[in-house]
Amino acid sequence: MKGPRFFNSATLSVSERLLLKGGTGRKLPIPVLYGLYEHPLLGLTLIDTGYGPAVTEGAERSLALRLYSGFLKPELNPDEAPDAVLRREGWNAGAVQTVILTHFHADHIGRLREFPNARILASADAFAALQGQSRLGQLHGGYFAELMPDDIETRMTGFEALPLVRHPLLGPCRDLTGAGEVLAVPLSGHALGHYGVLFSNLERPLLYAVDSQWLWQAIAEDRLPGLPVRAVYSNEREARDSVERVRAFARAGGEVVLCHDPDRGPHRL
Repeated sequence: MKGPRFFNSATLSVSERLLLKGGTGRKLPIPVLYGLYEHPLLGLTLIDTGYGPAVTEGAERSLALRLYSGFLKPELNPDEAPDAVLRREGWNAGAVQTVILTHFHADHIGRLREFPNARILASADAFAALQGQSRLGQLHGGYFAELMPDDIETRMTGFEALPLVRHPLLGPCRDLTGAGEVLAVPLSGHALGHYGVLFSNLERPLLYAVDSQWLWQAIAEDRLPGLPVRAVYSNEREARDSVERVRAFARAGGEVVLCHDPDRGPHRL
């Protein structure tokens, strides 16, 4: 079975020293990836949806979302947007049967409303916790409820409700297909409900480790960033533990893709 393909929805310009301990002041073109995957059970599947116009355009956006977008200044990439990729492949948005949300940050749910027919797999516990926060708390967590579909609660299946399996290196995971082929891997610390996705049935198992770190170099060389980036972690200790498990997986022969590394990978050790 073929593995996922990853596309860049937008690019950010970020100083290397923010993302890498001992980094320079040079600006890095940071991608915002999402994945496309076909599976007999899941169907045509998106792994996150990337940034979209709902984040970057429109006077109807909340003040918080406009401030967020104005600060980060994502440059959308129309040629690799989900609608453009699907169109080239002979599909449309209605053909997407499943969306796997790795977490609820705006750069991962920015186009979620564009896929009204899709079943959504995500952390229901994290969603409930975010819904219960104040608007200030949601802003600190990078969550904007206006980006979520109105019927999200009827379309979402929580990872927590799926079968629990244990991976020897990555620990307890949730089985998304019932056959152990695609696993949701808790990689906590970056954000509430932050999960990676493991494709275990490939010749080389592939872990989409999402935002465990922004740069693979930070993981491979143990050069995790300091302040102010650490201030956005939901839990710094858990974030460091997640990095250790990702590194162990790569050392054992697995491949790793990160959402924001300019070298889109896959990475190996």
